[in-house]
Amino acid sequence: MTAQTATQNQADTGLNEITLNLIALGAAIGANAERAFRAHQARLTELGVSKEAMIEAVNMALRVKGDPHAIMMALAESTLTEGGGCCGGACACEAEGKEKGDCGDDCGCC
Repeated sequence: MTAQTATQNQADTGLNEITLNLIALGAAIGANAERAFRAHQARLTELGVSKEAMIEAVNMALRVKGDPHAIMMALAESTLTEGGGCCGGACACEAEGKEKGDCGDDCGCC
């Protein structure tokens, strides 16, 4: 990107090149686009952006990306398992009168 293009982008959007590349880095995470991630990470490094700032952008993208996953997992658990439990079956804990997952038998119960 040339200086003139960068200046034009900022004039058009009000966002500077660093901000635009941080957004693109997060979008690459959301889209599972490895080449785009590497390109924007390299450009941000050239611009002097710290790894901590890039990590912050990546963590934000992962939180946004994770919400639909968590919603779908909750839907699957609530509709496909008896009582909404994550393992769907009897747990050794329940036989002892405890809550699922309290017995430490690594059955994978929530």
